[in-house]
Amino acid sequence: MMIGLPKSLEVCKTSYAIYTDFRDIIEICIALNDRDITDEEKAIILINNLYECEMDELPDLDEALKKAMWFIDCGQTYEGSDDTPSLINWEKDFNYVCAAVNLKVPNVLDIRDVEYMHWWTFLGYFAERGKCYLSTLIDIREKLAKGKPLEKWEQEFYQENRQDVDINYYDEEDDFWN
Repeated sequence: MMIGLPKSLEVCKTSYAIYTDFRDIIEICIALNDRDITDEEKAIILINNLYECEMDELPDLDEALKKAMWFIDCGQTYEGSDDTPSLINWEKDFNYVCAAVNLKVPNVLDIRDVEYMHWWTFLGYFAERGKCYLSTLIDIREKLAKGKPLEKWEQEFYQENRQDVDINYYDEEDDFWN
C-alpha cells in the first residue's frame, strides 16, 4: 500500500519523474481510448506524455508501461481480460466529470481553474461524486453493457439523452461536414 502521492515511478530500480496533474492524465486517457490509434502508438503516447524524460532514457519500456498503467489505475494492478466496456469517455464526459468533482472540492468553483491537482486526488474526489448527472449516465451505461433492463424513468432518460449516454453516439444530423 502506498500512502503518499507518487510523483515518480521506479523503472529498473531508477526513479523517473512523471507528470501527475489530472489534466495531463486525462489527455493520456483520451488517447488510450482512441480507436484510430494503434496499440504501439498508444504505448508511445503514454510513455512520452507521462514520463518527464525522453523515451530512450528508460531502460525497459515494458516495465515503464506497466508502471505507467499502475499509476493511471491509482496504484492498482489489474490482470485478466480487457474486454470490459468503458463506462467513461474522458473526452465526451469531461464537462460532466468536472461538474461532479466541483461539488466535492472545498473552496473551489471549478477544478479546471486550479493550478495543480494530483491525478490520485482527482480520482478520490471523482469516486465520491454521489448522485449527479454523470452518475446517472454511468449507471445506465453499465446496465446497457450488462444487458440489464432499465427502469421506466431510465428508459425515458435514455431516450431523451441518448447522445450523452451512448459513448459512441453518432447522429448524421450532428455531422457538420454533410
